[in-house]
Amino acid sequence: MASPISKRSLFLCLILAIVIFLVLLNLKETAQLSIALTRQQAVHHVQSKAAAVTKLFVPSTEETLWLSPRSQELQELLKCRNRRLRLQKVQNGKYWVVQNLVIGRLSRHMACAESITYTTNGDYTFFDNLETVTDRWLGPISFAIHTPGYDLNSTLDAIQYVRNCLPGSELISDFVSFHIYFSNEHMPEYVPLDEDEALNWPFQCVDGNGSLLAPPYLQNRATMYKVQANLTYPINVGRNIARRAVNTHFILACDIELYPSLGLIEQFLDMVHQNKSVLALGPNQRPRVYPLPVFEIQEKERVPDDKLELLALLQRGRAQLFHARVCETCHKVPGYQNWINHTTRITNELELFSMTLRQEKFRHWEPFYISDNTEPIFDERVTWEGQSNKRIQGYAMCLLGYEYHVLHPAFLVHSPGIKNSTRSAQRVRYAREMTKYIRKKIEPEYRVLFGHNKKCVT
Repeated sequence: MASPISKRSLFLCLILAIVIFLVLLNLKETAQLSIALTRQQAVHHVQSKAAAVTKLFVPSTEETLWLSPRSQELQELLKCRNRRLRLQKVQNGKYWVVQNLVIGRLSRHMACAESITYTTNGDYTFFDNLETVTDRWLGPISFAIHTPGYDLNSTLDAIQYVRNCLPGSELISDFVSFHIYFSNEHMPEYVPLDEDEALNWPFQCVDGNGSLLAPPYLQNRATMYKVQANLTYPINVGRNIARRAVNTHFILACDIELYPSLGLIEQFLDMVHQNKSVLALGPNQRPRVYPLPVFEIQEKERVPDDKLELLALLQRGRAQLFHARVCETCHKVPGYQNWINHTTRITNELELFSMTLRQEKFRHWEPFYISDNTEPIFDERVTWEGQSNKRIQGYAMCLLGYEYHVLHPAFLVHSPGIKNSTRSAQRVRYAREMTKYIRKKIEPEYRVLFGHNKKCVT
């Protein structure tokens, strides 16, 4: 028979367990409410912007008539200037670029300190990510699309479809600005002369029975002009085009398959507004960028909105570090395990978590980060097939002494599906040749331009 003391101990343990459960439940509900409020504020900002868009600019000037107090103070702090987005046709090496062929309705008039631009690239087969990215970002998106030959026709089909046929088409029309580029050796037969002509491109959302037609960007890749012509994908050309075509001070240069946690724009701008010391504003301070941890999740899993949902997936083995099976050191942030375990009093308040240089055990790091868009460009001699396409920029940033200040609790998640390390023999050979070229040609150039440091590698 159990003693009275044992019964009392069991009773106290039971009470304690219930209290702990209720506290954890309350924390989760608080976090969810906090994220919901952040998203509500962002949506409200979008709606207010849409209502006021016709009043933002005087026709004869570039200056905004109205800005929130936060945007005004940040603009003064950052000393940035407002500018409109305009269609331009420019040459970039052997590529023709139509910058801002179609411009987001709200992005067109965005003030420099009002938001952050998500800059990205791809071809028309990547348009299936656009609705999710736009819905989660709720800010300007600069999208550079490779359109050689008749791939431009399919791209115009895709632009019209995502702007007119999806539940998220209104947000896409508000925020996404589309740029096209193609080699002068692979010219399309037709290029729209201006935005009006591009938006008059014929499209159809439903068939004769009223059923939604399949998106044009889901067609077989084997039929693409790029594939038929055996072209490589100039990923860094697209990255640079998207970066140049922005009107905000801050950008997030990202791959279109990476989805941000909710509320990131407002969280980052609030953090900077409340504590300007997070920026490198002094002449003697090293330049800095703000990386985000990147994760991948199992197929069919819902993309987590916040860190609590991410942790739940990690604990169930349904999520892991991005490229954990391919190149773990490429995406593991400094203090990764501490980042996972770290808690904050206000769950949606952004903070600087850790700082490092791209050296020693982080010498091969390939982070995605928020920046002021002044970091070195991406080297355009490297293609997607050649790999190492981000590492060369990282090498330059290491030589220049860039600091990497990791953010918490924000993160990025790749579109569902775990990446494996399988590569074709052809791509392995191509990547090997590109690595030799980088060592013999590119690295010596960068040492002349940016200096020499034995701790820095590509």
